[in-house]
Amino acid sequence: MIREMALANQLEITAETLLWRGVIARTIQDWLSKPLRFKREAERYLFENSADLSSVCASAGIDIGRMRKCLYKVRGRPLLDLMPLTTGR
Repeated sequence: MIREMALANQLEITAETLLWRGVIARTIQDWLSKPLRFKREAERYLFENSADLSSVCASAGIDIGRMRKCLYKVRGRPLLDLMPLTTGR
């Protein structure tokens, strides 16, 4: 019973958590697809250490180190290399 309660608490996602995850997702989207000015602002926010990003990630339930590790894999690669093209079939 205790194990199930702990698991339920770990999986509980509140509206606030979803809101902050949306903020991070939107920033990543800007970084990947917006005009250069917005890309630079988003990249600065995502890769420079700031108390604000740390707070947003904590509120979103996201480990900032793991997120950046994933983003470093994407950094510098064209978007088409990251996403497979779909065919009309």
